[in-house]
Amino acid sequence: MRIRPYLAALGLTLLAACGPVPDKAMKSAVEDIRPVPAPLTTIRSASITLPEDNQTFGDGPDGELLDRSCLACHSASMVLYQPPLNKKQWAATVDKMREAYGAPIEPKDTDAIINALMAKAPARR
Repeated sequence: MRIRPYLAALGLTLLAACGPVPDKAMKSAVEDIRPVPAPLTTIRSASITLPEDNQTFGDGPDGELLDRSCLACHSASMVLYQPPLNKKQWAATVDKMREAYGAPIEPKDTDAIINALMAKAPARR
């Protein structure tokens, strides 16, 4: 039979008032007070299949620079099909990628990357 927690606490108080409580009685009373844990949830593995995107930024120095700087985290199509950005917006994006997300972009390459993005992606002048 399960004793309600407040009754078990009252019983412990009364037992304590009458003198030492035997370990067995204490253990039984404490076990009755503990909440019963909820049953464990079943954990299932899940996986997704991402579409392959083998597109690069193309040949030439701009394409090679962008492949080296951006493809570790992004697909080329993800970058190339962004809404049109101007030079200032691309600069803010490149700085954010480097500073907030740890992109492997050397500060000295920032201007070259921005110019390459302006040349390869649709731009708002």
